[in-house]
Amino acid sequence: WNMDRSGMEIDYLTPYFFFFFFYRNRIEQMGGHIYEFKLEFAPGRSRWNIYRPLKKLLSENPYDVLHVHSGSVSVLAIASLAAWKNDISKIITHSHCAAEHKNLKYFAAKYSCMPILSICPTVYCACSQIAGEWKYSPQIVKNKLNVLKNGVDLGLFCFDPEMAFHMRELLGITKEDFVVGHVGRFSYQKNHEFLIEVFRELKKSKKHCKLVLVGSGEEEDHIIRKIRQYGLQNDVIICGNVENVQNYMMAMDIFLLPSRYEGLPIVGVEAQASGLPVITSDQVSTELKIIDEVEFLSLNEDVTLWVEHILKYEKFPRIDSHTKLRENGYDINNTARILRDIYMKW
Repeated sequence: WNMDRSGMEIDYLTPYFFFFFFYRNRIEQMGGHIYEFKLEFAPGRSRWNIYRPLKKLLSENPYDVLHVHSGSVSVLAIASLAAWKNDISKIITHSHCAAEHKNLKYFAAKYSCMPILSICPTVYCACSQIAGEWKYSPQIVKNKLNVLKNGVDLGLFCFDPEMAFHMRELLGITKEDFVVGHVGRFSYQKNHEFLIEVFRELKKSKKHCKLVLVGSGEEEDHIIRKIRQYGLQNDVIICGNVENVQNYMMAMDIFLLPSRYEGLPIVGVEAQASGLPVITSDQVSTELKIIDEVEFLSLNEDVTLWVEHILKYEKFPRIDSHTKLRENGYDINNTARILRDIYMKW
């Protein structure tokens, strides 16, 4: 929404389903169309089922630019090949995450896609250096990679004490409660299981604390069972998918991100924009550390060490982070200008 869209018409495609009606309304109000192939979302399986419908769509709609966003190297390759076959002038691939381990499957996927990715795209982007290294060849990373930072709307994430009070009241959180927060899909990658173990240990040292989880996903039922197994159902607040993440962050005192793998998670930048200290796993790119109050801990460490670091921030004042975020290029307006230039320059 922050981009100057003059001279552009922007449509959106998902090979799967588009459930976010708030964004659907915004896109349609701006004159954009949303295409859904309604394919099964099956991570780890072949993605070639998107090739034919995408090639057909692009043949029927002569776009000047295709911008492919994905954490999957095969999706980047398949979509860029479909665009190349349709003679689209500018093909942008955009890597959004790394993976957990460089196993045989990783090398097979990356190197089988390398010929396509070396020929078809015209612009190579990534949300971080490490996200680029995981998806592209060393030659592309060295000579052609554009690291497009995950900028955030700093005005939107400016801490508001009144909103913080309102949200805590809405969520049933008292002023005595120390609030640990997380935003992310309930998935293997985001590692909610570890988060629950850490919170369970925290409760032993800090009676008045709450865990706020924003998001939903395929692991949600499993995590709910674990919460009930530990008797934490009165202390863990599951909020589902929300349109106003910034307001929920106002209610938090610290942000945890125990991901098994990431590129550069935008929620970590948003948390810093909200003035929250962040404790994250060391599987997240160190590029996330924009302010001093970001710590990286190993998932192999005992959860008691995580609790020890969390408690350091029990009475920590809100951080004024916006100057550092701007200086480091994380203002959404700066990101939008860079992206517009990529779209419009030939």
